[in-house]
Amino acid sequence: MEEKFFKTPKTFRSWLEKHHLKKQELWVMYYKKGTGKASITWPESVEQALCFGWIDGIRKSVDEEVYKIRFTPRKATSIWSNVNLKTVNKLIDEGLMHDAGLEAYNRRNGAKSGVYSFEQDNIQLDSKQEKLFKSNKVAWNNFNVMAPSYKKGAIWWVVSAKREETRLKRLTELISDSENGLKIKLMRR
Repeated sequence: MEEKFFKTPKTFRSWLEKHHLKKQELWVMYYKKGTGKASITWPESVEQALCFGWIDGIRKSVDEEVYKIRFTPRKATSIWSNVNLKTVNKLIDEGLMHDAGLEAYNRRNGAKSGVYSFEQDNIQLDSKQEKLFKSNKVAWNNFNVMAPSYKKGAIWWVVSAKREETRLKRLTELISDSENGLKIKLMRR
């Protein structure tokens, strides 16, 4: 597992130029803002990674001054966020995309683009699910006083499940947690 600090986007780009085809991962190290120490920022690193067909993943705290993010080559089946699609279009316009990045971009699956819950405009339970939820008045009332971002995420968690039995199980859990004045476990702090 290779871990590396980069002071500038240019130094990260240099590493990617040399290693994007040979390496399977890199942990990019970052200094936290309060340290006053210089390092590449997360948005800068994502831009460079996209240029070479790589993507950011897991983020871990190292200590009080440092955190790290794992970068890997993007898989053909990976999901593309709308933010990354917009960034790639900007990088194409600026002439910064490497062939490997363009290849990853061109092989993306349109059905797997912009599918994150925060990118959905109108997430709703179907009529049967909503009827079941509303049948528990306490749960429904408690749910409706929650923040809009929570409600959107919780409903997405229910409706995005692939199997009907999973959707029902999740809805049952959402109703139970709402009845008890709780957020779903996934979204609790």
